[in-house]
Amino acid sequence: MSAPLVLVHGFGTSGQIWRSVTPALPGAMTPDLPGFGAAAPQGRPGQTTGAMAAALADQLGPLRDITLVGHSMGGKVALLVAARWPHLVGRLILVAPSPPIPEPMSDEGRAALRAAHGEADALRRQYRQITRQPLSPQAMDQLILDGQRASRDAWHAWPDVGSRENISAETAGLRVPVTVLFSEDDPAIPPDVIQREVLARLPRAQALPIQGSGHLLPLELPDQVIAVLGGVNR
Repeated sequence: MSAPLVLVHGFGTSGQIWRSVTPALPGAMTPDLPGFGAAAPQGRPGQTTGAMAAALADQLGPLRDITLVGHSMGGKVALLVAARWPHLVGRLILVAPSPPIPEPMSDEGRAALRAAHGEADALRRQYRQITRQPLSPQAMDQLILDGQRASRDAWHAWPDVGSRENISAETAGLRVPVTVLFSEDDPAIPPDVIQREVLARLPRAQALPIQGSGHLLPLELPDQVIAVLGGVNR
């Protein structure tokens, strides 16, 4: 019997980012982190990666040995869940993950992220800048909806707090199998950051580089994401 599969979204999005992946993965769970998606009312000022990890662990409840998949911000959250609640996680898959150290980002980049909250035109520009494959109108509409309904507190907390945190001391000793799926063409978290700040800090991790996608792999190249998730969860 395969392990439960839990797919965690990244910054500004929701469980809907997995919409092109889940039809091929029956039973997969796509929870929303505090402040985003259906959990928008749970967002709090200055919320930390640890607060999001605790909320996710609480949602997972009695599950054990899940395959936990985290995209971008959700990758950093998933790393911390695996470190603090090791009984929950049997396998960890990080998709274009934010690194466990402070994410390299300029002050201008952080300001642009903060300013995009709720602004359809700014959100559309942002997603066009970080993708390499065209998104369907439906996918773009969902991304903009997620950006408009997200908690302003939670939205600002990621560039100001969560993305700046260093959790590497906690995650360095992870013993669960870890796979890191990333694109060599990702402009948001480029491959050198993945190599230097993720893979080098997780020496047991398996690297799975692909090409042709930007940062939103589950929307841009869903078939390749499905192949990885379906393969490791058999």
